[in-house]
Amino acid sequence: MLVGMGFLLLWIWTNSPKNKGSAPILRGLENSTFEKNTNVTESTIREFSVLFAAGSSQLEKQSMDSLRFHFNSGILSQIEYVTLIGSADASGNLAKNRRLVKERVLIVEKNLVSWGISKDKIKKSFLDPIYGRSPESRRLLRSVQIQYKIET
Repeated sequence: MLVGMGFLLLWIWTNSPKNKGSAPILRGLENSTFEKNTNVTESTIREFSVLFAAGSSQLEKQSMDSLRFHFNSGILSQIEYVTLIGSADASGNLAKNRRLVKERVLIVEKNLVSWGISKDKIKKSFLDPIYGRSPESRRLLRSVQIQYKIET
């Protein structure tokens, strides 16, 4: 009954003219492009992911291009902070996957530092590997999620 009432309230809220289309998407992030822009009190937080080959800490070409696009020379001086969140698929050897998570984050950090972002602006987080349900979800888990804030 409580669940039904919750869905009813959510439906009413999403269909009100004031909030038309502003309900948050709670599931289905796997189909997103992994790029979001969020405005927070006059500053912009951007988020995207870079993918890695299976069993490797080598960046995919498309991911390297995305990294270069987001951290172009025009924006480097405006970066307030960068957060790197590494993840991996748990299939295979767990110790090796944990090592890969750290290596992948360090590879991204090395690129950012070589482009001029100060190491003290970079925060690193290493997630434990988790099992992907499909080949596509396992591919998406082999990633480093990057969040950065631009100073205004």
